Amino acid sequence: SVGPRSGLGTNMAPTDVEQGSDRLDVAEGEASQFRFSQKEVAEFEGSSEGRGLLRCFFLLALFYMWPGQTMIQTQNFLVEEFPGNANEAPFVMMICATLPGCLTHAFLSFTGLSRRLSYTAKIVAPCLVVVLLAVYLFLVLSSSNDQDLLLRSLYCTALLCSMAGSIVEPAVNDIAGLLPSTSTSQMAQAGTGATGVIVSGVQILTRLTTSGKGPIDKDGLQRLTRGFIVFMGVIGLAIIAVYLLRVRRSLYYATYVKRQPTATGLDAAGGNGSDGADADGSNGQSEGEGDRSCRALFRATLQASRYVWPSCLAMVLTYGTTLTLWPVIPGRSCAATRSSSDGPSTLQSWWFDTIILCFNLGDYLGKSAQKSLAWGSKRFSPKAQLLMAALRTVFFAPLILTASAPQLYPAEIARWVTLLSVFALGLSNGWLSTVCLMRAPKALPPGTSNMVAEQATSLVLVGLMLGISTGCMLAYELGQTVLVHSLGVCYGAAS
Repeated sequence: SVGPRSGLGTNMAPTDVEQGSDRLDVAEGEASQFRFSQKEVAEFEGSSEGRGLLRCFFLLALFYMWPGQTMIQTQNFLVEEFPGNANEAPFVMMICATLPGCLTHAFLSFTGLSRRLSYTAKIVAPCLVVVLLAVYLFLVLSSSNDQDLLLRSLYCTALLCSMAGSIVEPAVNDIAGLLPSTSTSQMAQAGTGATGVIVSGVQILTRLTTSGKGPIDKDGLQRLTRGFIVFMGVIGLAIIAVYLLRVRRSLYYATYVKRQPTATGLDAAGGNGSDGADADGSNGQSEGEGDRSCRALFRATLQASRYVWPSCLAMVLTYGTTLTLWPVIPGRSCAATRSSSDGPSTLQSWWFDTIILCFNLGDYLGKSAQKSLAWGSKRFSPKAQLLMAALRTVFFAPLILTASAPQLYPAEIARWVTLLSVFALGLSNGWLSTVCLMRAPKALPPGTSNMVAEQATSLVLVGLMLGISTGCMLAYELGQTVLVHSLGVCYGAAS
C-alpha cells in the first residue's frame, strides 16, 4: 500500500461535535485524537481507487504549483531584459508571486466566501484564468516591443496567478484533508516539491544545451520563459481534467467530501458539512442544514484554531525562515575568488542555479519521506511542531548568513557550508511543513464536522502563505539595508 497504515486508529466511541469540543484541552500527545478509524484508513490505502487518488493529488499539486514557479523563474530573464531594474525586479517578482495569494486566501477563508463555493468552482474557474493569462503573456512576449508593457504584464500575471493559486491550492488540500488518510496530504506536498526540482532541472538542462558551461544569454532566457508560459497554459487544462475525470468521480469523494462522515464513514444526521461539488451548486447541503453562515463559520474557525494554532505559527516560522535565507542571500554569495580581468568563475556563474536546485531537491526529499512523515504526523503535537520551527530558525539563520553575507570565513570553506546548509534547509522545510499539513485536518475528535476540518487546513495554509510573503519581504529589506554591502562580497574583500 502507499503510505503507512498505523497510528491513525482510535478506541474512542463516536461523538458529536459538541462532545468533541469538550476535549479541547486533551493532552498534546494523545494519539486518539483522529477523525477516522484504523479500519477506514487501511481500507482507503489498500484499495486501488485510494492509491489512484494519491497519484491524483501528487499530479494536482505538481500542476497548481507550476504557474507560480513559472513567474518566479523569470527572475534571471528580468535581470537581463531590464538591466536598469536588475536590483529590484527579482524581489518585486517574488512579492507579486506570493503576497497577493496570502491576502486572497486569508480574505476568502475568514469572510466565509470560500465555503459558499463548490470545489468545482474553486478549481475550474481559477485554472481557466491561468490559461487565459498564459495566452496573453505569450502574445506579449512574442509580438510586443514595449518594454514597459512587458514588465507590467509580467508583474500583473504573477499577481493574478498568485491569486488563482491561492484558491486552487487550498481547495485541493481541503479535499485531501477530508479523506481518511494522511497520505493524501503528504502526496499533495510531495507534488509541490517535485515542481521545484523539475523547474530547476529544466533551467539547468536548457543552459547546458544552449550555452554549455557559460551563462545563458537573453535570447535563451526569453525562449525558456516562453516555453514555461506555454506549459503553464497546458497545466491549467490538466488540473481541470484530473479533478473532473478522476477525483470528483471517485467513490471516496462522494463518501467523505460530499457527505459529512461520522467515525464509521457513514452520513451523519443533519446532512453535509462540506462544500462539495454537486451539479446544482448547492454544495450537497439540504435547505435547513449545513449552516454556512458567518456565525457558523466563526464557530468552526474558533474550534479549529484551538487545535491547530501552533501548527499555523510553525508554518509562518518555517516558510518565513526559508524565504528570508533563500534563494537570494546564498545564491548571490561568494563561491570562488574572482578575477577582475576574467570576470566570474565558472563556479560562480552556476552558483545561483546550484543553490536553487540544492534547496528544491532537499525540499522534495523531505516531502516524500512517507514513513518518517507518517511517524512525525502521529508523534509531534502542534506545539512540538512550533518548537521545532523555532529551533530551526535559530540554527539556520547564523549558519547561512555567516557563510554568505557577511561571509566570515574563506569562500573555499563557505561554499560547502552554504551548499550543505541550503540542502538541510530544504529538507527540514519539506518535512516539517508536510507534517503540519498532514496532521491538522486529521488530528480532530471523531465526529468533528467537515467544516471544522476544512478550517483547520485553511488556517495552516494561511500560515504557509503568510510565512512565504513575510520571508520574501524580509529578504528584500535585508538586501536593501543591512546586507546591501555584503551580498556577493568575498571574505577579506573590501566592502
